[in-house]
Order: sequence, then C-alpha cells, then structure tokens
Amino acid sequence: MSRNAFFIRLLRRLGLPPQKVALVLCDLLALLGTVVAVFLLRAAFGDLDPVLYRWGMPLLLLGPAFGASLGLYRSISLPPQRELKALFLMTSLMYALILAALFLAKSGDMYSRLVILGSWAATVFTLPALRGFCRRRFSRSRWWGTPLIILDRSDMGRDLWHYIRRHPERGLTPVEIFDLPDDEARMRELLATAARRCPNAIALILQRAGQGSRLDYVAEASRHFSSVLLVPSFKEGIRTHWLTPCDLGNTMGLLLRQNLHDKRRLRMKRCIDLFLCLLILPLLLPLGLLLGLLIRLDSPGSILYRQRRVGQGGRALHVYKFRTMATNADAVLEAMLARDPALREEWERDHKLKRDPRITRMGAFLRKTSLDELPQLINVVMGGMSLVGPRPIVAAEIEKYGEVYDEYCRVKPGITGLWQISGRNDTSYGERVAYDHYYINNWSVWMDLWILGRTVPVVLSGYGAY
Repeated sequence: MSRNAFFIRLLRRLGLPPQKVALVLCDLLALLGTVVAVFLLRAAFGDLDPVLYRWGMPLLLLGPAFGASLGLYRSISLPPQRELKALFLMTSLMYALILAALFLAKSGDMYSRLVILGSWAATVFTLPALRGFCRRRFSRSRWWGTPLIILDRSDMGRDLWHYIRRHPERGLTPVEIFDLPDDEARMRELLATAARRCPNAIALILQRAGQGSRLDYVAEASRHFSSVLLVPSFKEGIRTHWLTPCDLGNTMGLLLRQNLHDKRRLRMKRCIDLFLCLLILPLLLPLGLLLGLLIRLDSPGSILYRQRRVGQGGRALHVYKFRTMATNADAVLEAMLARDPALREEWERDHKLKRDPRITRMGAFLRKTSLDELPQLINVVMGGMSLVGPRPIVAAEIEKYGEVYDEYCRVKPGITGLWQISGRNDTSYGERVAYDHYYINNWSVWMDLWILGRTVPVVLSGYGAY
C-alpha cells in the first residue's frame, strides 16, 4: 500500500473526509505562508524582531474554524462567487482579531503596519488561488468528493450525473443512479439496498415541481441516509436562478434576489470599473502603443477598428478594438462564403470562423491573447461597457438570443464574462446565450470579482481562443 493510500484510509477511519482535510491544509498554508513571505519581504528593508510576531501565528491557526462557520468546508462546495466572499470574510475576521488584540495590549506601535495590512491584502488573493490549485490538482483523485446516489423522479437525472462527473470540484462523486418506483415496498427495498452499498453517501432526490405522489420519498430516504439533498426540477426559467431557502414558520420558501434592481450595487460595479481602469492604465498604455506600431508594420490600414454593436437598452454601441483583419475584410468574407457552403453554415451558426481568411498575422496573435480587446477600456471609461458582462452582440445575433435578448438589454456588455472563462469559442452559441442568461439573473459584485480573477489565467493560456 502506498503512503498516500495509507494516509487516506487513516483519515477515513478517524472520520475525517480527505477532501475537507486537503482544503483545511491548503487554507492554513495560505494564511501562514503569506504572512511569513510578507514578513521576510519587509525584513529585507529594515530590522524586524521576529519574536514580536510569534503570538500571531496561533491566531491564524483559528482560520479554518472561522471558515467552517462560513460554509467553506461543506461536502457540497459553495458557488465560486460565494466562496470568494466567504474567503474574504474569513481573512478579514482573522486580521480584525489580530488588530483587536494589539489594541487591547496597547502595543500596536511596536508592529509594522506594512506586515499586518500587507499580509491581509496578499492573503485575499493567495487563499482563493491556492484553493483553486488544490481543486485542479486533486479533484480527479478517487478519494476526492463525497459519494452521491441519485434517486430520480424526473427526466434530468442522467444529465445531472454527467454534469457532476465533469465538475468534480463541486465536491460530489456520483456512484449510483436509480429511478424511484411508485410502489412503496419496492421503494423501501431500493433505499435500503442503496444505503447498504454506500452508507456514507448523500442521497439526491430529483423530482419535478408539482409532480405529486402518495409516497413521502424524502422521509423514507432520511431513514437510511444522514444527508438528503432535494432537487426539484423546475421549468427552464427558474432553473437559471440561485434560490435561498427561507424558514417561514411551518413552511419553507425560496428567496430569489435580483441585484440588478439595487442601485447601490450598480454604483459599486461602476466604481470598480473606473478604479481598475485607472489602476492598470500605466501598464497598458505603453503596451497599447507598441501593439499599435506592430499592427501598422504588419498590414496597411488604421490601428483601431470601430464596430456597431447592441448595448444596454438595445441602443447602438460603437465598440473599439485593435484591427485584426485586412482592410477589405467584408469583401474577402463574402467571396469565401459564396465559394464554401460549409464555411457559410459555420458563419450562420456561430457568427465566427475557426479559420477566418480575413485575419492578419498580427491579428491572429492579438485574438489568441485577447489583446485586440484592450481598446474597449475606452468604452468602459465612457460608460457604454463594463469590465464584466455579456459580450456585445451585433444586430444579426438578436434572433439567436430569443427571449434572453430582453434580459441582455438590461445590462452593459462586458470585455470579459462568464462565457469567456468557460470555454469561449469551444462552446456552442446556445451555451453562450445560457451563460449570459445565468450571469444576468445571478449577478453580484462578488461574481464580477471572481470572473475577473479567472480571466487572467484563461487569457494567459489562450483557452478557447482563435
């Protein structure tokens, strides 16, 4: 038996789920490692007494206790944006506790503010980054995830099975799937058999909303499983929303929040856009000038390209981009589509071509790295776009959005968004619309921050770009 297998078996005998242990160790590494790194960096520029900071380490060890109260170690992982918020709160609580201890001890002037505040600011980034690395590294391992048994009374059991299999980072591992019978004796026998096979599994019951039955499947499953997850199968419109359970006395309600109606949150989104644009301007301005020079040297024509798109409220929006195509691009496209029916079919389906004959050599590089979209920061500063949102569409794409178009018009288009970090051009147009639909109905400031953080590695890897 390998050392890893022995360690995993030992954890399970002690009643400690390996997945939760891995996340706890990852969080401790981020909390302790970050403060040590910041301390050493600060010590390189002046004398610091390490003895003064020793007492802070035990306080940081309490981090997972705060994290557990915020739901960071549940069997079913929090949605990414909510996990990001919980990690921020955990970090802030830990350092607020340290500051309170310094205040009560009346010794705050003995400590470096850069070490304390710098460690807090750095940990805000290192915690989610290390958690993401942990999931990418271990989520495909056999020991990762809580066993899940799907008990299906709808038509979406198989789809859910395959989705969870493709996303092990959610913290669940499907092991069995059964169709729930309407006969009481057969149902009880099936549940007893399933519990014997996987005694530590979560039972997930899928039932179409409004699908009545004389049998109480939830009560019966609760007799055999310690955790029962009820998933009602709503119609399409409701399935795109995050619903929060609410206790209403002798009944239960589902709360749906639509943050787009909250003007304070929208003002915060606008402030974040402007702040980040000003923050990265000194870095991107020289890069933009260099790219503009290379574009002119590569092919004749203007550096910038302005295209008419559909913006918020259905109003016309002129989007700026670095020119990536030949100056006679429209004529080249029409000629190619007229000669190649397969190419025309691809264009009519996706409004994109994987091997677009109009793109220049420099344009191919710009698209691969997404640098062609840098001038859209002008649109963000002017207020026509946001850093995060649905990609701006052309008038010909309105029909493809169907009923979702009305929701698309409620928000500003974005430079990046949920579609861009979820595969971009490797996804179908229908999936792109579904991502935009989901984003609009569940938007929050934390979702924007999570998408911005995910955009950086996606752009550097070129994932889904062509």
